[in-house]
Amino acid sequence: MNYKNISRRLVLKQLASMSAIGAMGSLRSLSLYAEERNNPEIGLIPEIKGKVIHRQDEDYEFWRQHMIWHLSKPDRYPDIIVRAKSEQDVINAIKYAAKNKLKVTTRSGGHNAPGAALRDGGVIIDVSLLNDIEIDIKNRIASIGGGVKSASLVTAARDEGLSFPAPHCPTVGLSGFTMGGGIGWNYAHWGGMSCFSIEAADVVTAEGKLLRTSDDENPDLIWAIRGVGPGFFGVVTRLYLNLYPVPKTILVNNYIHPLDDLEAVTTTLDEVNKVKDDRAEVIAILLQNPEAPADAPPEQSKICFISIFAFAGSEAEAQAMLAPFAESDLANKSLVKIENTEYTFEGLYGKFFNPGVPAGMQARYAVDNVITNKPGETLLALADHFKHATSPHSHVLAAYAVNMKPRANSCFSSIGSDFVGCYSIWDNAEEDEQHFKWLDETILIMDPFASGHYINEVEARRHPERIEKSFSKENWQRLKTVRDKYDPMGVFHKHLGYS
Repeated sequence: MNYKNISRRLVLKQLASMSAIGAMGSLRSLSLYAEERNNPEIGLIPEIKGKVIHRQDEDYEFWRQHMIWHLSKPDRYPDIIVRAKSEQDVINAIKYAAKNKLKVTTRSGGHNAPGAALRDGGVIIDVSLLNDIEIDIKNRIASIGGGVKSASLVTAARDEGLSFPAPHCPTVGLSGFTMGGGIGWNYAHWGGMSCFSIEAADVVTAEGKLLRTSDDENPDLIWAIRGVGPGFFGVVTRLYLNLYPVPKTILVNNYIHPLDDLEAVTTTLDEVNKVKDDRAEVIAILLQNPEAPADAPPEQSKICFISIFAFAGSEAEAQAMLAPFAESDLANKSLVKIENTEYTFEGLYGKFFNPGVPAGMQARYAVDNVITNKPGETLLALADHFKHATSPHSHVLAAYAVNMKPRANSCFSSIGSDFVGCYSIWDNAEEDEQHFKWLDETILIMDPFASGHYINEVEARRHPERIEKSFSKENWQRLKTVRDKYDPMGVFHKHLGYS
């Protein structure tokens, strides 16, 4: 790739200053914050204080679309939408649904790309208004409502010198994120997958009973919550999360390479990751080169962007964590590099995913992934296919050394060292099929390298079988047993494609 034009180099340098995750902010959508409308309250369910919207109500479509965070609104229409204002509202809504033989789903943050919370018929209970947070400093526990979003917890915990392996995007709902496993900031240093940091939960069951669940109380229920994903057979109204000390120093190194150098990049990453500190979070993204002319051939329009985040107790320690990367060909042969940029933990959001800047685009999304022990081979297999992506917004993301390891007290059961996800992103509804088809082809390329899948990001609309493949056979069967115990009458919808 010829970079004679200095202004073009500045474009890449500006991109590098954002980090790989920040660069993808332009491809990730932030939530649309809909506000309550002052329409007359009609068709109320008795004893529910929150807003209840029936399908015949004039503002139904507004609220139905609000249940999904991006523009790919599925053609699925619940009979009733309940905006719960309290735990009691949740209890009353479930009892009403069970009595009237209406199936139930739950919506907390809405960042599931297939929109699993939105189903045909039945009741969708939106718990996003249950957003209170209490921090127990002594025991390092956050008690959060079922609708709390990532940035809210990060800020509240930060004020007490604590934090959590929260989602990389500030608007993701924590209950859905953690219940699907949760690949969060600094996860390797803070207990692994975020679901492992769920100490306890308050759950409203299909009978309308409020239960506390932990390793000591109703342990089979907490086992399911830790990894079940968007198919849980209850409504989590409160989570109790283990917190961790905020790192005293966070440094970030960013490197940009042409896509044609991908093999050298993956070889270097494989070598460096064998000796790096586990607290160094490595993300590689294949994306559109923002400076490439519209008529540029594919080999000149794509780049590989690498960011390494060092979470440490001091600046010297962070620099030592980044040194293996800075001394490698990752740095020496990069087109652009920016190293040792310092951030606070909450500043990662403020810089890369601030909803007040034009980084968040509304778009149409289709997403899928593999958990793999061969990230470099997976990326190389995808490279030529990615050159011919059907949208310039689409990208491939690899999170290295996530080291997903199941635990006996969690149904999360994907096993693998790394995550590779593909994100097809476009604007126009009439183009849906071509972009979904491109992702279908991507799946066929990725799957030979898979040891599992991350349930929070599988394309269940077209490939519901990938839900089951996100679990071990033993855990999938046990989930059915636990579901039959707590929801014998089938009040709750199962996973998308299984109801």
